[in-house]
Amino acid sequence: ECLRSLQYDDTRYDMISEEHHASLGWLWKHPQYLQWSESAASSLLYIEGKPGSGKSTLAKYLVKNLAQVPNASSSTVAHYFYTFRGTILESTHENMLRSILHSILEQDESSFFHFQKEFRRFRRRSHAEWPYESLKNVLSLFVNHPPTKPLFLFLDAMDESEEDDRRSIIELICKLCSDENPCNIKIFMASRPVAELKHRIRNHHHIIIMQDQNMGDISRFADDFLNSDLRLSGIILQDATNYITNNAQGVFVWVSLVKYELLTHVERGLPDAGILKCLKGLPKKLEDFYNFMFDRLERGHPQDIQDGIKLFRFVLFAFRPLTVLELREALALSDDNNTSHEDFQQNKTRAIARRIEHCGGNFLEIKADGIVQLMHQTAREFLIRTIPNASNITLEIHTAYRVITTTWIRYLILCFTSPNMRDTFSKIETWCLRDFQTYAEYLNDWPLIEYTLHYMKDHLDLC
Repeated sequence: ECLRSLQYDDTRYDMISEEHHASLGWLWKHPQYLQWSESAASSLLYIEGKPGSGKSTLAKYLVKNLAQVPNASSSTVAHYFYTFRGTILESTHENMLRSILHSILEQDESSFFHFQKEFRRFRRRSHAEWPYESLKNVLSLFVNHPPTKPLFLFLDAMDESEEDDRRSIIELICKLCSDENPCNIKIFMASRPVAELKHRIRNHHHIIIMQDQNMGDISRFADDFLNSDLRLSGIILQDATNYITNNAQGVFVWVSLVKYELLTHVERGLPDAGILKCLKGLPKKLEDFYNFMFDRLERGHPQDIQDGIKLFRFVLFAFRPLTVLELREALALSDDNNTSHEDFQQNKTRAIARRIEHCGGNFLEIKADGIVQLMHQTAREFLIRTIPNASNITLEIHTAYRVITTTWIRYLILCFTSPNMRDTFSKIETWCLRDFQTYAEYLNDWPLIEYTLHYMKDHLDLC
């Protein structure tokens, strides 16, 4: 019962990019990592890095390769990856605590004695959800956890967590991994520079600055795609690899954008020397690169701009990430209120993935499971900051919420008033079990129906 009450999945983990082949191996020999992993005392390993430097990929890499961490294979392991790009709840400390505590209890039932007092209070008061303070209290009790049962906690993107109570959470984490405690708790945390965190790092904690370590990884990644994808060779390959490595400033996201930009020129038949010239003409700072991409979107065809606005609205402000098929439904609804059932079906593009890539202008990416998301948190921040001042692409937040809600309402109307609905599902009072099954199958043919019914009230509340 206690486990069920804590259930919350860390969905962000599966959406993080895998490391490039032969990358991140430097971690296993880094002095700060070795001191953290080999010490018998509790301690914190803090990975600080620029936006887009690969911190989340490193966190996932370490979780995947725990067998190489001393004592980790016999330890209790829990992780949570904060994000602004998933559901709204995924940036909250409450859901981090629920996820972490659920993982701990699921793996080690003997740890229930830490939960007992607060769980009894929770049941006695008949709360629908665990009170936030109760969750914090439970985690704080692990300072008295038996040292014979090591505990590894991995927390990524603390900078993407909600600011409310962040200071208190960081204090709790630092308290847990204090070397003065009798427990054995190893905590890995990755973040952009956060004032609350940096202020509380003590001498007995261990710090790695990501951009000081990843130049070799960036060089291998650049050499690989320049060679295998762009087919460069010889002096031009060496020159291009060195140029990217020296100008990336430790930011993998910038390198990825360079890759996509150069690929478009290769596909247009540009010769190797032209590719190199194009490379050296690209913006060298991530912010400038985003401006370069956005300017191109603003100069696009009016229909591309219109569809791009729709895509950004849904990806930025939906309550959970939408899939390719769900976005195809949303794009098929025209901006006027007179979309007929026939128009709706005809507006559905068969090449929705290409449409998303084209109108999203490399700001959007499609994951292997069909989820569409911003290619990085920095892209989200750029769009939120830039779009209100744009000339052709307008995306005022309150207007976006209103338009999204109107879209969901119109989608429901189309679903429940379609000719199939009227002809097949009349006289509901006479339905048998097979009719209900047929109706469920009908609803499954409307990819957006699950999201719309689940989150309609939340969208209405924001209007």
